[in-house]
Amino acid sequence: MKINKILSISLLVFVFCTTPALALTAVESASPSVEGASSAPASSAPASSAPASNPQTNPSLTQSTPPTPSFPDVPATSAHFGAIEYLKAKGVVSGYDDSTFRPDRTINRAEALKIVLLASGKAGDSQILLRFNDVNKNAWFYQYAAKGYALGIIKGYDDGSFKPGNNINVAESLKVILLAFGESVPTGVDQGPYPDVGTDAWYAPYAAICKSKQLVWPLDDGKLHGERQITRGEFAQIIYRLMYIKDNHLDKFPMSKDWPTFAHPSDHYVLKYPFDWQVVPAGQQTVLWKQDTAAGQLSFARIYPNGATLTVVVDKNENATAFDAYLNALPYYAEGVTQKMTLNNLPFAVITFKNLNRIDYYFELPNKTFLVIYCDTGSGPNREYLLEEIRYIIGSVRYSEKASVLDRDTLLSQVRAQILVKESGKSALNLFKDAILIETDTIGIGTGPIDYYYSAAYEVTLKYERNSNTLLQIKDGRSTAF
Repeated sequence: MKINKILSISLLVFVFCTTPALALTAVESASPSVEGASSAPASSAPASSAPASNPQTNPSLTQSTPPTPSFPDVPATSAHFGAIEYLKAKGVVSGYDDSTFRPDRTINRAEALKIVLLASGKAGDSQILLRFNDVNKNAWFYQYAAKGYALGIIKGYDDGSFKPGNNINVAESLKVILLAFGESVPTGVDQGPYPDVGTDAWYAPYAAICKSKQLVWPLDDGKLHGERQITRGEFAQIIYRLMYIKDNHLDKFPMSKDWPTFAHPSDHYVLKYPFDWQVVPAGQQTVLWKQDTAAGQLSFARIYPNGATLTVVVDKNENATAFDAYLNALPYYAEGVTQKMTLNNLPFAVITFKNLNRIDYYFELPNKTFLVIYCDTGSGPNREYLLEEIRYIIGSVRYSEKASVLDRDTLLSQVRAQILVKESGKSALNLFKDAILIETDTIGIGTGPIDYYYSAAYEVTLKYERNSNTLLQIKDGRSTAF
């Protein structure tokens, strides 16, 4: 065990660590072999291009109406929805008196301590008499502070205070969470886990563990920004991921578990994509786009340093060409390095190109069409994490017999016939396999909450009255302004 060069953490009451915008998860080392996949003889591809597959992250092929959120300010489209619903079901969080959760608000030390002790199962009375000069024995958090102190999770400031109302940052959060859950943490690291977290950073060991377990994800610049104040949603996300790992006996969190699912309306495939990626219909193609907003990227047509695109298209294979013959006929087949295998019970190939930030993926679907995905990424510091997200996107691809074969006009005509027909709203929503809840109006129109669902595949928003199970209206585009 290596000793940290900098141990000057006496200013911290929490024995904490660091976490970025929690934009997703940390990077796992990719391996050419895919979990649940059988390798076929072929030249090996770079490890970073191998898809990630996990049976617990497979998108459902039988779509149902998205779940109703417990908190109106954490809709199903929120990146924190899965985490907060999980913690609520476990009795770890309950929200505010107005039924909101306020995921974007910062969290103070007292609040964070309560949540982490409840989550780790270590909340309870402590016989220790706290000596903090700013903690009254009648304070609502006194027992949590006493328990945290007894467990060595918190200490105190040099002036004898606890500062319960002070907000905590990402670095502190990682440390207190790992300590509360009893994780084994080395005293040092041989390599900084992030560009802004060197080996001499006091929280480097905690950041390294959280990265290896995919509990945290850097900001778009590839940095952790441990000094940044963490939000309630982000704090809940880290705890949820660690709890999920332990509950399911995993080594790391499957990052695509809670991602939204895109189901193509006619081409018989579904896949999952990160919350901060966009789905852009482009004629017969679909573009998944990670926009490099920090660099001012305006269009997916040009690749920016920390951006990426996946262009998805299906070749109808009207000539009934065999998969290997199809690959061999590609004009650039010999230029790339090809790996073939079976992925999700589908014949699969990945072609990487030396000195190019380009990877092509091919699936042979059971209907003998070919699903083709062209991947391009920038060369910025976030590329490592983009490639990991792409691995999980590719690993989520499934064939769906139930993909709709209705064209847009036919489907929308059927749905419009159900507008204002009571008790038919859910059946209408279920026709949109990719529909996601984007907003809930809890006041509604006097009869109950109003939900707004958006379908990227059909580019429409549906207005749904929950209590009467009635579709009220449908509108082109993504909007709640009806």
